[in-house]
Amino acid sequence: MRCNIPNVNIRGREEKTNKNGDPYLLVRFEDETGKPQELVDKMMERKTAYVRDTMGTLHIDIDIKSKWHNVRIVGFTPDQKGETI
Repeated sequence: MRCNIPNVNIRGREEKTNKNGDPYLLVRFEDETGKPQELVDKMMERKTAYVRDTMGTLHIDIDIKSKWHNVRIVGFTPDQKGETI
């Protein structure tokens, strides 16, 4: 399932590596209520879009299974530019 989270405020990002050695980004943001959240983005090319205090819309993919759930970022549209990264 694909969803959008509008009015997010990017608080930062951290580069990580999984156990197989593949890089990913841990993106920290606040939703429109100000609640802090973290999600994974596997597209390292979006690293430059996650600048502190950037407002925009996160595009996420939610995979719901019987024993586990996976939520990850699949795109980001900054309010200033209007283009999906």
